[in-house]
Amino acid sequence: MTPITILGAGVSGLTTAVLLIEAGYPVRILSREAPEMTTSAVAAAIWFPYEAEPVNMVNRWSTESYHIFQQLSDQAGTGVSMADFLVLSRPGHNDSWKDELPSAAVRLATRAELPPGFELGYVAKVPLAETPVYLPYLLERFLSQGGQLNVQEVKEVDSLLQQGHIVVNCTGLGARQLFGDLDVYPIRGQVVKVAKTPGVRTMVHSLVKGQLAYIIERSGDIVLGGTDYDHNYEFDTSEEDTRLILQRCQDMEPHLGTPAILGAVAGLRPKRFAIRCERETGRNVIHNYGHGGAGFTVSWGCAEEVLRFL
Repeated sequence: MTPITILGAGVSGLTTAVLLIEAGYPVRILSREAPEMTTSAVAAAIWFPYEAEPVNMVNRWSTESYHIFQQLSDQAGTGVSMADFLVLSRPGHNDSWKDELPSAAVRLATRAELPPGFELGYVAKVPLAETPVYLPYLLERFLSQGGQLNVQEVKEVDSLLQQGHIVVNCTGLGARQLFGDLDVYPIRGQVVKVAKTPGVRTMVHSLVKGQLAYIIERSGDIVLGGTDYDHNYEFDTSEEDTRLILQRCQDMEPHLGTPAILGAVAGLRPKRFAIRCERETGRNVIHNYGHGGAGFTVSWGCAEEVLRFL
């Protein structure tokens, strides 16, 4: 089989690498950053198709990923579990993300479950991937099949193509420079990690741009988010953003109280007008990037799309 070089070791690169090597292809990953240094490593990583287009394809990829994550949740050591997720909405909002889920996996929230000021929401049983466990799991699964990961920056792809490799581009924002795609841009996201507090529910309010709020309980902490600042390249965390995140989450979930802050991190989500998951015409390059805030959510579905291009 034709050798494959995957560029990027975030969740998209690792997932694609696992799927392709288990399909029998010789695969290596070249990445400027180790997996634990990527944006994927700081993501809250709960299943929810946020800030990704086109909706019909995102819903299909999300559903395909949902079923694989559900299987992984039954296996020890993956870092994946199934969580009850309160998704706040409003009448007329596009909630088509739920339509292809198993009927038992989603229901209308009762009025008692809704925070003050909300009249509509859904409680969905969705996958949650704890990145400190899940990313190493993917990497080990890849390496155990004979895969290779080299941490090195790639500045051009022609030499790889001349060697007879198929190149799969999972570089996210790196596609701006490496492939000249000026349509991909960052959405800066900051999260705050706090100590666990009894009674706090996992939920999201993503209805108003610039006022994103979510609470995600993990095994050892709670992740509070977030920010969604378009075209912002700032990696450093902001005390003002931490204050705003805490305020929005406290308003949404009174049980949160005044939690003990464990730390804050920021990352740059790679956003595009539409996810680019396609094969180039005329050369052996397949693209898989621009997933916005849905990188984990569509990861397996997009990887399967890449496999179909081979």
